[in-house]
Amino acid sequence: MMKWNRMKFRLKLILPILCFLLVEGAVLSATPLPFTNVRVEGRMPITEIFRVEQNDAALDFNLSASRNSIIRVGSYTLISNNSISKFRLAIRPGEDGNQERFAFVLDEGEPLPQGQESVIPFTVHVSSNIARAVSVAGQQAMEKDLGVRGVYGNNDTILYETGDILAEIPDFNPDLYATGWYSAAIQLSIEVI
Repeated sequence: MMKWNRMKFRLKLILPILCFLLVEGAVLSATPLPFTNVRVEGRMPITEIFRVEQNDAALDFNLSASRNSIIRVGSYTLISNNSISKFRLAIRPGEDGNQERFAFVLDEGEPLPQGQESVIPFTVHVSSNIARAVSVAGQQAMEKDLGVRGVYGNNDTILYETGDILAEIPDFNPDLYATGWYSAAIQLSIEVI
């Protein structure tokens, strides 16, 4: 009898709590949430990329066999989602950009017989693959405006350009030049205008 009384007492406690939870669960699931408006705000950060990729074939080629031809030195890409940015590409000869002209020069340590030449000037072309973009060419330092709006997904806020960096090797008499390794350097830098 005592067990039955305890069980009745427990049922009296548990039954109202269970009924309350069932009724509240039904009310919560049937009632819409009180939110009528959720505000979401996002920000697009400014992203600007300038990338240059060197053509590996330009690191080791036969200079004599390449006379009177154009060698692809590398390629470049510019992307900017800043709607007010403008860029200029500066192209200068030499690793430090302070050389007088673009030229292949016989490497130090290579023998230079008397009367043999050791400097072969060449012309650099920076040729864009994008319509309405400027392409330039020269034997000395030069600059070009970089990027065209509206060509990347028809989006006028994105500045975009791709292109090639080329070296035009002149026709020369290889018999007049010392044999060995010749090197040239082209310095590229981006200037914000």
